[in-house]
Amino acid sequence: MESGVLSRAFIDLARLQDLTANNGRLSAIYVKLTDRSRTDAAKAELKAKLPSFPIYSMQELISLLTESNVPVLRTFTRVIIAIGILVGFLVVFLSMYRAVLERTREIGILKALGGSPWFILNCLLRETVLLALVGSVLGIGMTYGARGLIRAFAPMMVTVIVPDWWPAATAIAIAGALAGALYPGLRAARHDVVEALAYE
Repeated sequence: MESGVLSRAFIDLARLQDLTANNGRLSAIYVKLTDRSRTDAAKAELKAKLPSFPIYSMQELISLLTESNVPVLRTFTRVIIAIGILVGFLVVFLSMYRAVLERTREIGILKALGGSPWFILNCLLRETVLLALVGSVLGIGMTYGARGLIRAFAPMMVTVIVPDWWPAATAIAIAGALAGALYPGLRAARHDVVEALAYE
C-alpha cells in the first residue's frame, strides 16, 4: 500500500462478512468527495436519504476519538503514566543513592575539617535539587529533539508535547533525587570520621 493509506489489506466484502460472522452488515462506509468544500452539503444529502444512520464528516469523526469518549484508552493511558512515573522515580532514586554512597570518603574529609552533619546534608540536598532541575530542563529540551527526529524519519506519526506535565515531571525528579540522597546522606554524615575516610 502507498504511504498514508489507512487500510493495509483488501478483501472481498462478502468473504470478509463471512469470516467475521457479520453477513449482510457493514461497520462503516467512507465517502470521498472530489470537492472538500461540499462536505456539509453531501452530509445533509446523505442524512436525508439515510435518516436512521449516524453520518459524520471526517473532522467530527476524529473529534469523537478522544480519551473522554474511549474509556479503555483513558485507563490504558493512566496505567502507562503510572508505570512511567514509578520507573522514573526509581531510576533517579537509585542514581542519587549510589552517587551519595560513593562520596562517603569526601564527606569524611569535610567532617575532619569541622563540617557539621547538618552542613554536609545541606550541601548534598542543595546539589541534589540543582541536578534534578538541570536534568528536568535537559529532558524537556530532548523532547523537542526527539520530536524533530520523529518528524524527519516518521512524518505520519503524530507527536504532541504537553507543557502542563513539565511541573509534575520536575517534581517527580526532585522527589526521587531527594529521597535517594537523604538516607545515604544522613548515614554518611553520622559516620565516624575515621570510618568515613576509610570507606571504599
